[in-house]
Amino acid sequence: MVSTTPLVVLGEVRTCLLPTAGALGRAEARELLTLMPGRAVRWRERPGTLAISPTIAVGVDCDLPMGEHAARIVGTVATRVTLVGGRVLQSSARARVVRAAERRRQPWSHYISQKGVTEVISRISDREVAEIALAEGYLADSGRPGALDMASISERLLAHIRADARLDQSPPMQASATRLRWIARIGRRAGQTVTLRVDDDTTRSLRLTVREESDLDAAQRFCEDVAVHDWLLTVMAAAFEEADRFGASSRERLDILAPLLQHMTGLWMPGAHTPSTLRALWKELQNEPGFSRQWSTLTDRLRDNVSVAMLDALRHKAFDTEW
Repeated sequence: MVSTTPLVVLGEVRTCLLPTAGALGRAEARELLTLMPGRAVRWRERPGTLAISPTIAVGVDCDLPMGEHAARIVGTVATRVTLVGGRVLQSSARARVVRAAERRRQPWSHYISQKGVTEVISRISDREVAEIALAEGYLADSGRPGALDMASISERLLAHIRADARLDQSPPMQASATRLRWIARIGRRAGQTVTLRVDDDTTRSLRLTVREESDLDAAQRFCEDVAVHDWLLTVMAAAFEEADRFGASSRERLDILAPLLQHMTGLWMPGAHTPSTLRALWKELQNEPGFSRQWSTLTDRLRDNVSVAMLDALRHKAFDTEW
């Protein structure tokens, strides 16, 4: 009998600033994130707002690289949208990769009944070797023609939401989008582990090990939570890089940094929206790469910079009034 335990779970999260001037409340978020009529948008009010859209499925029939070779997978990728603090928008895609019971393609009705599950119909011998090869093949992101393209799936969904006519396309600041690719495997005796790698200015890779199969259900939410906080750090660091082109007391510098202080600092809540079964993994990220330590340093610098710029502006105003 073929095991239904996933060989690996693959995921992708795109994170960006919602292109509108004000943060969305519950009613507005529900309207924006209702991807399927009749399906409810989940909402969490405390400690910060979180909206999660219904899950929709995207059919795939493609290859998944395994080193020099590739496995053919058929099934569906589960996608959804989240909105954090009414301001940070995410599109998220995931797929459980399992062995197919039969080495032939089934009718689509078979795959549609298993949302977010893809079946390997190629021959796979050793399970542990296959788990590692599939995970690393996905993270290698070689751009191989005909390979699983989670990036395009999540980007299309994100673009669809960002273009919604209810958004005024006037965000309070400029911020780039980031991309988090992730894989999750069952470690059992190895316990829970997480490693995060910064691939380039906007792309990150996360490897996650959980204890039991039931913990895989929480992996996507954990990775979305990590992606939000990585995005906040990325946006803050990029803003300082841009602001440093101008003088310490310049109006341009204040215009770049002040919106961060007003709209972004209150969103920092590591683990607040992570399921309890995986919340302990945040301790590893706090140690390495040191998420909160870096955030504290950046926000202290932000407040100091804004205060200096505002005090200098007040001095100039007082001087001009005297004259």
